[in-house]
Amino acid sequence: MKYFILIVLLLFTTALFSQKKETFVIPDSLKGTSFKELEKRFEDYFISKKTKALYADVYYKKSKQQKDKIIQANGLYMAAMSTTNDAVALQYADTIIALTKKSNDFNYPAKGYILKSNFLMKKMDLKASLTNILEAEKYSLRKGNIEQNLLVNQQIALIKIELGKSKEALPLIIKNYNHFKSKNIHSINYVYTTWVLADIYIRLKKIDTALYYIKDLQKQINSDNRFYKYLIMYEGICYNYKKEFLKSAVLLDKAIIILTPTSDKLNLAISYYYRGKNILQNEKDIDKAIYNFETADSILVKSGLNTIDLRNNCIQLIEIYKKLKNNEKQLYYLNRLLEIDSYISKNDIILGEQINKNYDTPHLLLQKENVILKINQEKRIYIGIGFIVLIGLGFSLFYLLKTKKEKQLYENRLNELLHIHNEENKKNEIDKSALETVIEPNENNQKTIVLPKEKANEILGKIAEFEKNKGYLEPNINLADFAKRLETNSTYLSKTINQYKNKNFSQYINDLRIEDTITRLREDKKFRNYSIKAIAEEVGFSNSESFSKAFFKKTGYQPSYFIKNTEQ
Repeated sequence: MKYFILIVLLLFTTALFSQKKETFVIPDSLKGTSFKELEKRFEDYFISKKTKALYADVYYKKSKQQKDKIIQANGLYMAAMSTTNDAVALQYADTIIALTKKSNDFNYPAKGYILKSNFLMKKMDLKASLTNILEAEKYSLRKGNIEQNLLVNQQIALIKIELGKSKEALPLIIKNYNHFKSKNIHSINYVYTTWVLADIYIRLKKIDTALYYIKDLQKQINSDNRFYKYLIMYEGICYNYKKEFLKSAVLLDKAIIILTPTSDKLNLAISYYYRGKNILQNEKDIDKAIYNFETADSILVKSGLNTIDLRNNCIQLIEIYKKLKNNEKQLYYLNRLLEIDSYISKNDIILGEQINKNYDTPHLLLQKENVILKINQEKRIYIGIGFIVLIGLGFSLFYLLKTKKEKQLYENRLNELLHIHNEENKKNEIDKSALETVIEPNENNQKTIVLPKEKANEILGKIAEFEKNKGYLEPNINLADFAKRLETNSTYLSKTINQYKNKNFSQYINDLRIEDTITRLREDKKFRNYSIKAIAEEVGFSNSESFSKAFFKKTGYQPSYFIKNTEQ
């Protein structure tokens, strides 16, 4: 039975192809051309339609003389690709599938299923198109045909586009574009993929990106190329989105002239729709806009097509006739919109954001739901904003309290430092009884050097004079030099400072300098304007690093922080 069907299909397709090819004679220049060479030339998509058809005719006629089913299938494939009759092309596709279904060939029968899916897609029979492309995928995966699987993914991407899922389709097409670009930019696959990529970017409203691919492809093809008219049309659509209406109008008018005599009624209708948009947005001529919108819809009705791409065409007409108070026309296009939505529903199309647009009375319930949803969303937004503000106020209050606490701690610490400084100044007054205590041995330090009271009194007196004259501000002062200045030895001096001041010589000098710095910073505004380096040098330090370290050790604050808070 299957063999009988195959014979019938072969006879039928032969009859179909022969109706216009009976008198065809293979040119002498191509008689010796191999099938492989003919196929290679046919796949160069930058040749003219006439030349492409010639290669298809030659291949097909020569293939009929062969018993090889794959060569016959190639001939049928080329015939399908060169015919302008979609019904005939579908018949060729069925014959290819029947001829090669049990073949172990690397390309078939998947190539036949892809071909059939393409033409079913053109008829907008999405379910049948998807069924065939999934069959193609099964064979391409089984045979490890990577490039063919890319074509399968491309067809699935096209179906996704028609289902309103352009974002999901984009990565599939980009993958194909990069692959085919790296292989051969003169192939049909590269041209087609570039065109689809531009289409997706238009749908995603990335108009400049779409124009880049359109113009890049225009540089590579001529006006005889099958895709030339679509590039003109898409360029016109892009300029409509860019609000360059005059440029858009010229391009769309040209596209309409080229598309009118072809079988591609869908893109012709889309061209009329965008021309209507140009007029409505630029010229504000309602009558001319209506003519173009209604022409677009009538093309769909006559051809029996529906598409998500022209859903807005009906919406435009509904809104126009609502404003014009033409109830009959409004009702007619509401019914047309329902027809398109029915088509969308049957193909499981997700409408997305477009389903929420304003329509007439049949959509009031939907509008009501949207208004309620919008109100609830606004409430959630306000609650969210209030929550954020509350958190912000909480953080602000926390920061203010923290700052206030730090300021109070700073004041307490500063007062403590000043108190210590004053207490130490009082100690500078020489108390003879204290001197006797200092210089005599004690239980904790039996090795303390005992000085004569007169000598200790003399050293401490000179130390007091040294502090009074701020000798500690001299840079590079050391224990040996200081001892010579006091006419004593460094050991006596060191022990005296250690026992009387409770610190070593270096700490003693640094503390005097820092205490002097604190006093001047508190009392001298000009001094507070000095740089840290200048302050360090002013009070005897050799560099800002050692000054900052000593200051922090004494006060617990960095100099810059201390100055900032002192200013406040």
